[in-house]
Amino acid sequence: MSPKFSALLVLIILEKAESALRPVVTFNPNWDKIFSTESLTMTCNVRSSIPADMIYTWYKDNKWKNTEQSIVIINAKTGDSGNYRCKGTKTDISDPVRLDVSNDYVILQAPLYVHEGDNVTLKCHHYPTYSGGQTIFYKDNTVIRDWGSDPELHIYNINLAGSKGYKCTKKVPYSEYSGEASIPMKELFTTPEIKVTPFPVMEGDNVTVTCHTNVSPYRPETELQFAFHKAEQNVQKFGSSDQYGFQFAKLENSGEYYCEVSGRMIVKRSKELNIEINEPFTQSEIIMTPNQMTEGDNMTLNCHTVRSELIPDTGLEFAFYRDGQNVQEFSLFNQYEVQSAETKHSGTYSCKVTFSTNKLTRSSKELYIQIQELFSKPKIEMIPVLVSEGNQMILKCNTIVIRNNTELQFAFYKNIQKIQEFNSSHQYVVPSPHLEDSGNYYCEVRSLKSNVKKKSEELKVDLQGNTKFFIILIPLALGILLLLVAILVTLFICSKRRSSVKPQEPTTGFNTSSDCDVQPEITYSILAMYPMPQDAPVTTKENHENNVIYAVMNPKSRRQPAPDPDCIYQNI
Repeated sequence: MSPKFSALLVLIILEKAESALRPVVTFNPNWDKIFSTESLTMTCNVRSSIPADMIYTWYKDNKWKNTEQSIVIINAKTGDSGNYRCKGTKTDISDPVRLDVSNDYVILQAPLYVHEGDNVTLKCHHYPTYSGGQTIFYKDNTVIRDWGSDPELHIYNINLAGSKGYKCTKKVPYSEYSGEASIPMKELFTTPEIKVTPFPVMEGDNVTVTCHTNVSPYRPETELQFAFHKAEQNVQKFGSSDQYGFQFAKLENSGEYYCEVSGRMIVKRSKELNIEINEPFTQSEIIMTPNQMTEGDNMTLNCHTVRSELIPDTGLEFAFYRDGQNVQEFSLFNQYEVQSAETKHSGTYSCKVTFSTNKLTRSSKELYIQIQELFSKPKIEMIPVLVSEGNQMILKCNTIVIRNNTELQFAFYKNIQKIQEFNSSHQYVVPSPHLEDSGNYYCEVRSLKSNVKKKSEELKVDLQGNTKFFIILIPLALGILLLLVAILVTLFICSKRRSSVKPQEPTTGFNTSSDCDVQPEITYSILAMYPMPQDAPVTTKENHENNVIYAVMNPKSRRQPAPDPDCIYQNI
């Protein structure tokens, strides 16, 4: 801010402050009535620092009179009677003050400024060139002080009701003369008026109740005390503050309020003021449309409340919550919408309404919303469970329809790539799969009307190679395994028999006549080997042409000569 602008601003403030001043006219001596030939000085008093260049202007009966701060009347005349006012440069004009100049024998003089609660002196004054005698005082034609030599009457703690109807009678040589007076009473302070801000008062507002009164400009130093009451109950005792307040107003703060002001033993009470705490809005309620919800439906939640006519259309804001978590921040919209609702949108909903001016906030009751399923989450399965290369593979997308008359379509994916578009079939068939058909498969189901989509978990498919070789190899392996088992069993039996026979002397050779009678411990076994196709007839299994006969000698019989092979086969 520039220095020039600052100086100008200060000057404007000072001019406004000066113009708000109201000078006061005072008399010396301080009597509202004087006799002709007496003197009196009038002064224009400004109750602040007086600038050196202050110019004063006087008016008598609204006509310009003088430009000095004081007017001195010497040897007053009846023509000096009238209403006097003054003003200073850049000040308001004073209140009018009445001066009466009399030629009577007796006048009842009163001070120029008398305020309620003052101690007042009235003087029964006689014309200066005469001598006065005893005096009697009346009020409302009733003697309040009988004859006496004191021409003054002292009144203590005067009030407005006691300011009129005074009269005195005084003995002046050769006769008795009377004078009357109505004391020009002024209020020490005006009757208080109770005010409330803000108005109207809304629930949640910070409320200030003010006891407003004006102190007489002639007694600006008067100290006042203030008290506040609600329905005859004191809510704030007498103190120097002219305000009473309460934070975050509640409905129970409503009631009839009044205040009292006390100063110099004067107590005044204001009229009662009905302070009504208004609800800015009613208790909120959350409403769902439609009242039943199925996945795929469009869900709308309304935060319903009734706004007071005392607040603007934009005075309320709304927010929505699900399971305690905010789903829509405060805004002017009282609706929360969910397009194509899903089961995950189920939960406990509530809304809050806040009055933007004082942040009064109310929450609705909670509303549990269950989004019903149209159909269950699909599961993909493969038939058969194990599929080999070249054998037919069928994938099924299984789901349960929960809501009747729901039309569904199915699609299949392999490694995220769609391999079958949406249609009414829940199967995907591969007539003759190859190894490259292995992968991660899943399916997706959607409803035609609501376009609800659900995806299955992935199914890993590993195709097996050609099994013809394994069909031949498996019987061969089983045959060899059986042969080994038979050999081991035979060896075990022979070993047991050998141990039970008494040992014989070794011989040098075989008897030719009985060569074939000698039976060394030889075990015979037949191994039949042939392919067995799955589609071969049963009679083929009886073909023994390819059978093989094995002869195995017990290794513990090595001391005996090997038998003639012809004998072995003859025995067979």
